Amino acid sequence: LMKKSKDFIRHYDNIMSPEICNAILDECKSLSFKALTRETPDGNYLTKERKCHGAPLPKQFENEMFESVGQILIKYSQDIKEFNMDNIQDTGYEILHYKSNEKGEFKSHVDHFDLYPRTLSISLLLNDDFDGGDFLFFDDQYKAPKKQGGAIVFPSNFCYPHRVSPVIKNDRYSIITWIH
Repeated sequence: LMKKSKDFIRHYDNIMSPEICNAILDECKSLSFKALTRETPDGNYLTKERKCHGAPLPKQFENEMFESVGQILIKYSQDIKEFNMDNIQDTGYEILHYKSNEKGEFKSHVDHFDLYPRTLSISLLLNDDFDGGDFLFFDDQYKAPKKQGGAIVFPSNFCYPHRVSPVIKNDRYSIITWIH
């Protein structure tokens, strides 16, 4: 049975509890988010491609996130037999904040390039009470489910262009990491 590209995109519900997600969201009120840009493979920065803000995950949540990523990787390796978990590590954890009053978005891109070689991308949704902000693949042909505490996992390579559509109501918060 031949696999399709979409088969390598996985969504896992209930990776983090609503209580943990809400605790992180409460902490976000006191974080200093900075505007993020998009770095191109040649080291240039594009500001119009990415309208979102980022901050490191507070230290008190790192163990919870590490455990969650471990759970995700076990599930993914069970689902995708070709994924090898030998000698892998994550890149750390960043909270992304897409503001509705800025129509926060991230235009179509891929996560792997020479400057940042990545194998797997993981995005965990901290809230789902927003409109817009859809996680989309393949020219919007596939939309990831929007569920608090759920994670979307996919290969970081050129075959998986994705974007976050503009947020139009309430703000969108997620945590990202990459596996290499």
